[in-house]
Amino acid sequence: MKTHSLLISALGAAAIATGSATAGELTGSLSLDYNSHFISYGSDVWGGGNSLTRGDTFNPALSFNYQVNDALSFQAGVWLDVNDNDAAQPDFQTQETDTWFGVSYASGIATYSATYQSWQFAGDTEEILDFKVALDTFLSPSLLIHHRLDQGAARGDEGTFAVLNASHSFEISECFSISVPVSVGFALDSFHTEEDGYGYASIGLQGSYAINDYTSFNFGLTYWTTDSDVVDNPTDEFVTYNAGVSFSF
Repeated sequence: MKTHSLLISALGAAAIATGSATAGELTGSLSLDYNSHFISYGSDVWGGGNSLTRGDTFNPALSFNYQVNDALSFQAGVWLDVNDNDAAQPDFQTQETDTWFGVSYASGIATYSATYQSWQFAGDTEEILDFKVALDTFLSPSLLIHHRLDQGAARGDEGTFAVLNASHSFEISECFSISVPVSVGFALDSFHTEEDGYGYASIGLQGSYAINDYTSFNFGLTYWTTDSDVVDNPTDEFVTYNAGVSFSF
């Protein structure tokens, strides 16, 4: 899965199924998101730069969560990148298909997770193994270790990114909430380029309006700044926006 602010909320971006799952319960979510850019660990994949339309993309995602007990759960899902940004394939079509499955374990305020991902694009497969520690406390801090097992058609090398995340939410009303997610990413070795070190930082303003108990409308803006030596983008600073609807079941 790609990090975009999701940050995703991704799968967002993206995303592990949400809801008040109880032991032995299977829950799921479907999201239909429009994004002005496709950002993967600071990399502006389609080269949208300062344009809000040049690299836009539609990203539907389906995810499931099975809660075994109060501590243990399993996740699985699929995410699509659908657009007409590839000059060699100008028709509006699926450019990438990502699938993943993972396991999470909660202990006290900490949740530990491991996720295997398969990103299929350009006739090849990029394989990923993610490890994450998230704390259920003020600012919801987390540390993600993102490691390429196989680079597939991706630019760069099989390397590792470490990403620090935090977020704070405000309830404006019973139906409407706003969150401010922040992320900072570091290449621990060569990844997008041959350089390591600080790669990117982002801060967003994300809104969510609950239409009912199962449906919500999500939208927001994110400011990105990247280091040109570690993440090779058309421009080092840019703004992205996103909008979409999600359904839980």
